[in-house]
Amino acid sequence: MKQIVLEEVDSTNEYLKREYQNLDQQVSLYAHHQTHGKGRNGHVWQSQPNENLTMSFLYKDFKKIEDAWKITQLAACSVVGLLDRHHIKAMIKWPNDIYVGDQKICGILTETILDPDLKGVIVGIGLNVNGQGPYLSMKQVTGKSYRIQQLAIGLQTFMNIYYNLYQTNQFDKVLEYANNISYLKDKEVNYLEYGPVTFTKLNDDGTVTFVDQKGQYYHQIINEISLHQ
Repeated sequence: MKQIVLEEVDSTNEYLKREYQNLDQQVSLYAHHQTHGKGRNGHVWQSQPNENLTMSFLYKDFKKIEDAWKITQLAACSVVGLLDRHHIKAMIKWPNDIYVGDQKICGILTETILDPDLKGVIVGIGLNVNGQGPYLSMKQVTGKSYRIQQLAIGLQTFMNIYYNLYQTNQFDKVLEYANNISYLKDKEVNYLEYGPVTFTKLNDDGTVTFVDQKGQYYHQIINEISLHQ
């Protein structure tokens, strides 16, 4: 997988959407400075040099739009693996956040490219590395400073490993790992109109199973994929 490194970009996801026709089948993009990155629910993700890792991956060989949610899990497992390499225990808060303890350290945004049919999938990752807030950073956890570009290389390595599992029909291994490191698994939380519920597992169709206080089980889609046309 080719890695592109830019000094400054408005958004790593937006750059890949604009340039995808000129890029290889699989590309990663890392930017030192992101001025107007996009998160879920309209949130803006900015990054400053040496503070945060903002990185996006383009997969033009990805052909099943109904599997787009799986890319989010591949990315989540990759981030957890990267953090574990640096002795930071992290967990996936379904569907697209990474938590250390009870604090967010990373967010993930997955988007599809439709032109007009599916041309590829982009997953953007924003990891707090050396910053002081508003979310938890790696430096705050360990007291150490990190080289962003070195982390970018490590993250790409993990993404290659997990994407290869998906391509070789071994996503069940990814799903098992994702369930083992899930922040919400077996926890009781107040969820929408259901009241207190307990989340039990992530399923192979992209739904999450949870049970309410009356013992009623539900299966609900957890990931809304943004469509780019």
